[in-house]
Amino acid sequence: MIRAALVTVLLAGPATAQSVAPSFDCARGDSDAETAICTHDGLAEMDNELSRLYGLAMAGLTADTPRHDALRQSERDWVRDRRDCWRASIGLETCVANAYAMRIHDLREGYAGARSDDAAGISTGPVAWACDGLDALVSAVFVNGSQPMVSLRWLDRQMALPGVPSGSGAKYASDLWDGGPSLFWIHGNEALFAPPGGAEMTCHQEPVG
Repeated sequence: MIRAALVTVLLAGPATAQSVAPSFDCARGDSDAETAICTHDGLAEMDNELSRLYGLAMAGLTADTPRHDALRQSERDWVRDRRDCWRASIGLETCVANAYAMRIHDLREGYAGARSDDAAGISTGPVAWACDGLDALVSAVFVNGSQPMVSLRWLDRQMALPGVPSGSGAKYASDLWDGGPSLFWIHGNEALFAPPGGAEMTCHQEPVG
């Protein structure tokens, strides 16, 4: 089942054998979310990637301008929201992973500076997909760490899906979003996309530029 695959992906490896340090000092962690990040390599990788992208985005903006200040405030707001993941019905680690994937999407889509050094990181995108029957493009950002994820945004909706085992292509799936099972399965320049509880749609990657 998808749920079992999701847990395997997000919680792979013993919590006591972390080999990746996050961007912050774990000795000073002050929330359940930070404790989770400090005990799971996949979450620590995403934390490092977000820190890298945030630094690039800030460096690409003129200091003390409204957009610079807005980015700094949005990061503070995001950290506050991440702290509340202990309340999530889907589980702390899954909530934290989803939060990172979607925040990485925000930075990569909203700030050119965040896309200026992709060779140094683990995220790519955004990539636009045109899906049959959907009157909007789907924007996809990929986090290609030890626990792969994709963040998808279309119309006024956004969700993150974990990578799951696949015989071919890159497959992301979950049954934890409201509405039912969700799927994004890529084969070359085509993909199958099923929003929560919706029918599968065939999508084609849009040309860059």
